[in-house]
Amino acid sequence: MEPLEAFRKIVTLSNGKEVFIRLLNGQDRSGLSKLFQQAPQEDVQFCKQDVKNPAVIDAWMNRGNSHTPLTLVALDISTSRVVACLHLRKGQQAAKTVGDIQHILVARPFQGLGLGSLIVEKLIELAPKENLHWLKIELVTERKKIIKAFQSKGFEVKTILDDYFVDSKGTLYDVALMMRPLIGKYDEDF
Repeated sequence: MEPLEAFRKIVTLSNGKEVFIRLLNGQDRSGLSKLFQQAPQEDVQFCKQDVKNPAVIDAWMNRGNSHTPLTLVALDISTSRVVACLHLRKGQQAAKTVGDIQHILVARPFQGLGLGSLIVEKLIELAPKENLHWLKIELVTERKKIIKAFQSKGFEVKTILDDYFVDSKGTLYDVALMMRPLIGKYDEDF
């Protein structure tokens, strides 16, 4: 089996543009910072960490981190610019087989082209190599299109958490807790 670090995939988006999806590496600090700094607040307001804070990205870059994340980035092949990121935090102790998707961000010019779906598909492919049996994500219920996209990838809404997220203005939002098994009903050959 190919080591996780060797994962690299070129994909073509619905508009014909090609992007390169791979794991975050030490050369991505500035590109990732730029992606987050340029993102509108509404695109990052429900991230579980302050992604506009450079210290957060520094923690992701630290491979000695005991909560070693699994972070995928997508680079626009024509510009080598980071245009998307999916950050997953691995559970600890009793939850060590659960991967919690902390956020997925696609730069505005690349939204609506299928890039988010492609990154989620790659995560589903890679996560079992990290001994993860479940993926979970918490999404604001108002984002029906994103919830539907995750459902198309095998995620199921397990419950709705009332008033679970809060934005910078203090507004409370209901959240759908979604889970996807990585073993069991999805591991059959065909």
